[in-house]
Amino acid sequence: MKGHTFRGAGVLVILLVIGGIIGSWLGIVLEKLWPGIGILNQTQVVGLPPTTLDLQVFSLTLGFMLRLNLLTVAGFLLAYFVYRKL
Repeated sequence: MKGHTFRGAGVLVILLVIGGIIGSWLGIVLEKLWPGIGILNQTQVVGLPPTTLDLQVFSLTLGFMLRLNLLTVAGFLLAYFVYRKL
């Protein structure tokens, strides 16, 4: 049963990434087609800025930024509903 849960979480992450990418692309395309609906492409950036840890032998940079707009969130929701139907 644990293997199924892990595989299910991986599928969910993949679907959310795909849904977010498609939603973002759709927002860009719709803004180019109809410039008057700029509210669909207003972006909020959420996350941790890149931070570097220099240990003289190697350096490690970690960071995570998520650029959200209305259609990205819609893509996340649609991907979640698709996951629930699987």
